[in-house]
Amino acid sequence: MTIETAVTAPAAEAPVAEADPGSLLIWRNRLLGAILGLLLLSLLALASGVVVPILVAILVSLMLAPPVRLLVALRVPRSLASLFIVGITVAALALVVILLARPALDWVAHAPKAIEQFSHQLRELARPIADASKATEKITHMSQPAGNEAPAVRVIASSEPDTLFHVLSAAPGVIASVIATLVLVFVFLLHGDDVLRKLVEFAPDWHAKRGVVVATRDAQRELSAYVLTISMMNAALGAATAAALWWLDLPDALLWGGIAALLNFAPYIGPIVTSLALTVVGIGSARTPWLGMAAPGIFIALHFIESFLVTPLLAGRRLKLDPIMIFLSLLLLGWMWGIAGLLIAVPLLTCFKIVASRVPAWAPLAKLLAA
Repeated sequence: MTIETAVTAPAAEAPVAEADPGSLLIWRNRLLGAILGLLLLSLLALASGVVVPILVAILVSLMLAPPVRLLVALRVPRSLASLFIVGITVAALALVVILLARPALDWVAHAPKAIEQFSHQLRELARPIADASKATEKITHMSQPAGNEAPAVRVIASSEPDTLFHVLSAAPGVIASVIATLVLVFVFLLHGDDVLRKLVEFAPDWHAKRGVVVATRDAQRELSAYVLTISMMNAALGAATAAALWWLDLPDALLWGGIAALLNFAPYIGPIVTSLALTVVGIGSARTPWLGMAAPGIFIALHFIESFLVTPLLAGRRLKLDPIMIFLSLLLLGWMWGIAGLLIAVPLLTCFKIVASRVPAWAPLAKLLAA
């Protein structure tokens, strides 16, 4: 063979590795699962008016299931026991609404004045900076030649609907959601055991059936104890906040105590929002800005006592959740369902952790959610 032939001879083609069909199938299933998950999240966000009452009803029914079961064990008919427990819940909600309705309407009425006072106090704090800026503008204006003044800008104030009108217009939807939630709670309490029996039928053997029943009962008991304990601690925090605001002679102390208790169900975000709101209320109502900062300062001190002393002592660390999971759930459910999503994010996450700790196949999920 000559040199030219050796040079011009085609090189042997390298073998091409064929893709593994099994690997392609796995990645296709993962991609389809991700697309299905995104579609499901979009659907849940669009159907918030239906999904949120159902989830709240499930959480409340799980919390109220142990007292209903106790009444049934005392030979009370299940329908009467469920109606009695739901009636007590409605009475408690009505009492809270009655106590907070008048302060809320008063705050809506004088909110513009308080906000104006808050702006005035901020201007007083920023007066040295404003004086320096005016002096700089005067020097700049004197250095410019005449005739280069900027044309005046005319501002036309636009009329917007009153805040009270927005509150009243949203009231029918809120009332309808509350009524639907209470009806669902009664239905779940009345027929919850029937649904559990039907779910037990899917278990393969007797041991699995018994495990499902025991896991459900334990989850109900733990979730009920957790929600009641957290609710009592938040109520105590709200009462202490209201007492502190009343001592500082700030208006609508009971309203802001109730808001502090409600927003404390959303960790991290709720206390931050409460602190900012109390800053506006304090500065807008006090004689001096520094005196107004006492309101958020006292609330932050009470929140630290509740978070680092009372909650670990009463709730313990067994149901403590991972902070990253809490942040992700707050962001996701807050984006999907707004304020309602923020309030039910942590109870839902706790419910998932309780159930996952009882199901052996879900042990990795329980470990992921745990602190």
